Amino acid sequence: MIAEPTRLAILSMHTDPLAPLGGDFTGGMNVYAREVAKALASLGVGADIFTRLESVSSERQVTIADGSRLIRIEAGPKERLDKDAQVEWADAFAEGILAFAENDGARYDGVSVHYWLSSLAGEKLSEAWGVPLAVRFHTLAALKNDALPADTRHESDVRLEREPALAQAADAVLTSSPAEARAIGEISGAAEVHVVPCGVDLETFRPHPRDEARARLGLRENGAYILNVGRIERVKGLDRLVEAFAVMRRERPGLDARLLHLGGEIREGAQKVEGSYHAGDFASPAQGAEVARLEELAHGLGVSDAVIFSGAKPQEDLPLYYSAADIFALPSRYESFGMTAVEAAACGAPTLAFDVGGLSQAVSENVSGHLIADSDITAYAKKMIAMLENPPERPHRAALEWAELFAWTRIAEAELEIWARLRQGAALTSPHAS
Repeated sequence: MIAEPTRLAILSMHTDPLAPLGGDFTGGMNVYAREVAKALASLGVGADIFTRLESVSSERQVTIADGSRLIRIEAGPKERLDKDAQVEWADAFAEGILAFAENDGARYDGVSVHYWLSSLAGEKLSEAWGVPLAVRFHTLAALKNDALPADTRHESDVRLEREPALAQAADAVLTSSPAEARAIGEISGAAEVHVVPCGVDLETFRPHPRDEARARLGLRENGAYILNVGRIERVKGLDRLVEAFAVMRRERPGLDARLLHLGGEIREGAQKVEGSYHAGDFASPAQGAEVARLEELAHGLGVSDAVIFSGAKPQEDLPLYYSAADIFALPSRYESFGMTAVEAAACGAPTLAFDVGGLSQAVSENVSGHLIADSDITAYAKKMIAMLENPPERPHRAALEWAELFAWTRIAEAELEIWARLRQGAALTSPHAS
């Protein structure tokens, strides 16, 4: 019988799992790679995460947990690069990992890659070490492009062309929802696709009394807050949330509510005006341009007084925001899962989302929140009204129970079951198998 792996190599080439969340390319994938490595280590399986070195001042090696390390590999310029510019450095990334493993004396039983760029390097490592390769794309270019408006940046043709072949070459593809699994099968014909959802840190994400949370955050004691957390980009659908909020205000002009968004890199020295950052305060040109568009939209709809951009917050502060909010809103055009919905549930906050991608896996209808037919702005607004006028008991007990299903140890255990089967299969096909 083949035992579970003793050590895995986890690749997150284009984004550092320890980078602050809310940037152009930092989000749920960063959290997944970091937290699953910690959970694996807690189960006795070592996990080394490899990422590209982005700064000369960054530590080359960081201990994440007992048995888990983050290792930054030099591959290309020691600076932050656009994700599409990193394709040419995938070979150098793989060679750097091979050199590290040889010098460190590390032996890996499997290669777990996150995102398609990591797959380019992962194939080389899997072949060099003779171990199984598992891929988690997190998002699929074909699905993301289909969801994006025509006038915004789409995923590259290189990514579109390579993802199906990368899925076929992997020993297993991990995905967060049945919907994503079906899509992977359709575009690639990949034989082995496993649904393993994203997780939540139940020690960090837990409910706080609403009044206490608002007081600690400096939020208003009265009135409602509709919260959104995530990157500032078109696929996240913030324009749809502003539109729905405006419909709600027209239907209930006396309803005292604010839209509060957390996310985005704020430039040094920026100061809030009337409680909110504005387009020129964002360090990323892409984020600044999108905030400017959203501000213009909110102004035209007459709700600019109630839309607040607060920038990215440390993860340890997020439970307070979830606890302070009346609704956690997820208006995304596409989500492979929707990790923030589970975080909100763990803090006892109900989620309102459009039913796209894997959100039906992250949000349980009438348990942790509600799902609205995609693009139905009016229905979304009406449900916001109903949730604010007839709020559930807080913390929302059903949501708390739902979140417990997504503890990171459960996610790591599901991954280990897959790795055990992969190693069994590799042993059976090895020329040295008895």
